[in-house]
Amino acid sequence: MRTGINGSKVFSKQWKGSLNNMAEIPDYRLNFGIEHESASNGTTTKDEMILKHYLRKEHKMSFPMASRPIAGIKVQTGVDCAMGLHNYSPIRGVQEAMDINEAVRYALTEYQGYTPRTWDNGKDAEEYEEFLEHIPEMIKHAVDGLQQYFTGVNRIEGESMKQFIEPKIDVPVVLYQDYSGGGRQIDLKCSLPMRNPPKKDGTRSWRVPKPKTEPSAQQVMQQAVYWKATGEKPALLFVTASGYNIVDETNCELMTEDNLQKAYDDVVRSWLVTQNLLKASRGSWKTLAGLVQPDMVQITQRHGPNITNLAKQLWSIT
Repeated sequence: MRTGINGSKVFSKQWKGSLNNMAEIPDYRLNFGIEHESASNGTTTKDEMILKHYLRKEHKMSFPMASRPIAGIKVQTGVDCAMGLHNYSPIRGVQEAMDINEAVRYALTEYQGYTPRTWDNGKDAEEYEEFLEHIPEMIKHAVDGLQQYFTGVNRIEGESMKQFIEPKIDVPVVLYQDYSGGGRQIDLKCSLPMRNPPKKDGTRSWRVPKPKTEPSAQQVMQQAVYWKATGEKPALLFVTASGYNIVDETNCELMTEDNLQKAYDDVVRSWLVTQNLLKASRGSWKTLAGLVQPDMVQITQRHGPNITNLAKQLWSIT
C-alpha cells in the first residue's frame, strides 16, 4: 500500500480483495455491473459509458476493436518485451528483456492475429496493412524514449492494476499506469499514419505525423487521476514512426500541479454525475438510458451496425 496526494490510499493488485471488503459496493451499482470508477469512465461521454457497461452486463460483449488501437497496443507489447516488462506483476517484477528485434517480431506476430473490420468499406483493412509497416520503428522509438525518461532509475514498474479511494465516490477507482519508477510515471501514446485522399489512379499515400507536443484534455485528465492516486510526477511519451517526444511539467503548462488539480476536479465531477445517474435509475437500464441523449452517428461510426442496433434498442422510446 502507498499513499498518494492528500493521503489517498493506493493498493496494488494483490490488495484488490481486501479493498473491496473494506469498501462494500452499493446495490444500485451492482445492478449495472459498475463496481468501480476509472479515468476512462470520467473522460468519455455518458452515452458511451452507459452503452459500454450495458453491453458487458447484459450481452457479455465489449466494443469491437480496430486496427488503430490494436496497433498501439502491440507497440506497447513490443516495448514491454524489450524492457523486460511483459506479463508484468508487482510480485514477478522485471524479467529478462528480449532483444529489440525479437521483441518486434513478437509484437508483429500478435498484431497479425487481428482480423480487420468488414463493415467500413475496407478502411480498417487498409489501415491494418499500412500500420504493419510502421510498428517496428514505433517500438524502437518508444524504447529510446523510455530509456531517456528513466535514466538513473534503478527499478521500473510495468502495467498492473492499482486502486485508490476518492472520498466523494462510493466505490474504488481503478487505474493502470503504463510505466513508473523513481517517483515518476509515463504513459505511452501512439499516433499511427493518416490516410490521404485517393489519387486519380486509385492509389493512396499516407502521412506519418510528428509526435505531439501537447496533450489532449482527456489525456491530462487521465494523468491527473494517476498523479492524485500515486503522487508520482506524470508524463506522456508521444510516439510515431518518425520519432518520439516526452511531455511533462517542464515543457507543458497543462502538466503542472495546478492544472492537474483542475483536471482531476473535472474527473471527479464526471464520476459524481455518473453516481447520481445510477442512483436515480434504480436498477433500470431503460431509465438510465432515458436520462442521457445518445449520439447514434458517433456510435455507428465507432462501433458498427451490430452495436448500433443494440444501442437503438436500449434508447428506444417505445
